[in-house]
Amino acid sequence: MEFAYSLDGNSVPVMKRYQVAATNTVIGRPYLKTADATSVGIVLATTTGTVDSIGVNVDAAGTYAAGQNTDGSDNAKYTTIIINPLAVYRARLSGGATDGTALTARTVTTASTDGLTVTHSGYNSNSPDLDEGVIWGYTGANSGVYRKITATANGSTTVVLAFPRDDAVGDTYLLAPVSPTRTLTAQLTTNCTEIDASAAINGATFVVTEMLLNDSSNSGTTKSYAYVQLADHLFSGSLT
Repeated sequence: MEFAYSLDGNSVPVMKRYQVAATNTVIGRPYLKTADATSVGIVLATTTGTVDSIGVNVDAAGTYAAGQNTDGSDNAKYTTIIINPLAVYRARLSGGATDGTALTARTVTTASTDGLTVTHSGYNSNSPDLDEGVIWGYTGANSGVYRKITATANGSTTVVLAFPRDDAVGDTYLLAPVSPTRTLTAQLTTNCTEIDASAAINGATFVVTEMLLNDSSNSGTTKSYAYVQLADHLFSGSLT
């Protein structure tokens, strides 16, 4: 994840350094308040857990030593965190648990005559269930146009607002379990820096402010994003 903007209009995020309780070399990963009173510092978010978020790191943390270093140097390790409660982060939509995995384009097998159903035999949009997510044109008549998903099934995906044009056999669409202005309980990738769009909606809570859903002309399988806020933020004034 990377800082995109803040809803209070600040273009420069507030950053603070904290002691860490875990080694991490990944940039753009959420950190959390520890629930353990004996912990030495803040802890890493998990793929399904972002309760009491502090923010997202901008540098790597080394490995701390519990005991003193023989040379007298500081045995604690630190990382710098963007702590704005209203920060919005750009999170890439990944096609799997590994960062950078391409989304899979689903091919139309029966043409639409009303724009309300995308038929894609061989793909089940109900497993995992993408209801309340989005589907958008990757190639063909509806390239670059997205619609909210309202029903899913083995072999088809339904929307309530029709696509503007009928599609044709061979056109392709991309899908993700995310939609703008929704609270999202997503599963993150292994490094917790991207949203795993192939996984069931699960655990880590975000608010989606907007999305950038690209078609084939803009490398949509690898360059489509959700812009999200950490919904359960330590400094927001509503603690859990």
